[in-house]
Amino acid sequence: MFDTLRDNSRIIVYIVVIAFVISGGFMGYGAYLNNQGGGGQAPNQNPSVIAEVNGMEISQQEYFSLLQQQAPQSNLSSSQIIPFRYNVLNALIERKLLMAQAEVLDIDVEASEAEIDENYNNILEQNEMTENELSEALAEQGYTIGDLREDIKASIEDSKTITQTIDQGIGEIEVSEEEIEELYQQRYPEPEAAEEDAAEEAESEEENTEAENTETERPAMAEVKDDLEQEIRSQKRNEAINSWLAELKEGAEITVNDPVLSAYHALENENYEQAAEEFSAFVEEEETDPIFYSYLAQAYEGQNNLERAKEVYNSAVESYPENTDLRFNYAQFLADQENNEEAIAQLDEISAAAEDDFMTYYQLFMMYSRLGAEEKAQSAMEEVQRISENMQTQSAPAADQEAVEDIQEEAEDMEEEIEVESPVETEANN
Repeated sequence: MFDTLRDNSRIIVYIVVIAFVISGGFMGYGAYLNNQGGGGQAPNQNPSVIAEVNGMEISQQEYFSLLQQQAPQSNLSSSQIIPFRYNVLNALIERKLLMAQAEVLDIDVEASEAEIDENYNNILEQNEMTENELSEALAEQGYTIGDLREDIKASIEDSKTITQTIDQGIGEIEVSEEEIEELYQQRYPEPEAAEEDAAEEAESEEENTEAENTETERPAMAEVKDDLEQEIRSQKRNEAINSWLAELKEGAEITVNDPVLSAYHALENENYEQAAEEFSAFVEEEETDPIFYSYLAQAYEGQNNLERAKEVYNSAVESYPENTDLRFNYAQFLADQENNEEAIAQLDEISAAAEDDFMTYYQLFMMYSRLGAEEKAQSAMEEVQRISENMQTQSAPAADQEAVEDIQEEAEDMEEEIEVESPVETEANN
């Protein structure tokens, strides 16, 4: 979360401005501003303020600017829209808290002309514009290069301020020799131990012996020590940042004015009673987003009211039988309750209507595998491979091809893992 936050603190001001300038407005952004998964403004609330943090306001303009900058090029599913919107708001909440801490710690930074020039030139390069072209584009929006450079300066200083605030807030990160040694032993086990593990997992795979021996070659500690130390330090730093931010938020007074984000905020912060009450109101509306049923069920599950949660899911799939997200969520809920047979029945309903949806079959493969339904998982994987081959022959865009290849690689890794570990058999396999 913080890596994204830190990047945004540097680019939100000027990259988003340039995006607006060049496009003349919000580029295909309407999908994220309509009522789909968004809800309206709460009564008696300032419509220009989406949230308040210890009395500090987060404006709609500030929120929508970051939302647009972070918006993915591909469409989000119904189950992804609200978490995406909430994560953007949460980043801004964390930023408000960090900037307030910077004042407490009396942190004072400055951006050099060299830093401003570097970022300014990056904007020209990324937008493939000359300085004159940029000046003309900015002028159409009542904006000047001088204004842009001032915004760049401010955003660089914000980024430095946040970084220094976090460094002081979490303190020095120490890595012991014992931690490095432990990771070294885990990452590069002694050859004898590695061979024993390999023999236990795949005794019959003699053709892979040479590859396995290559993989278990062990570098000297001195060769990898610095990398291992950096890996541990980065992990510990991220954990320290997340823990510190959680403490700041726990002690803060946070008010979310957007009704849907308010309900989701309650759910994320384990205020299950409030979340259940607010999502109940949403599902009772004549035209509602089906995903609200999932969030309502999760709120009841958080209260340990599993019977009520199941009733909500049953009502949801009855009202929206073709909604894949609902059925996946219901299947996950059933699997969590170790009701594998009913979970697989929900997956079967999804599979029957999946047609040529690549991601649906990939999700089916993952869930069937985890439930031990090996034949069904294999069938889903065959569909993944078939659709992938069709996409490649039809010259899909490079970005889509790369995503497909990444998913294929992950799926193949998991398929190998399943073959080695032999998942627990269930009655559902029959």
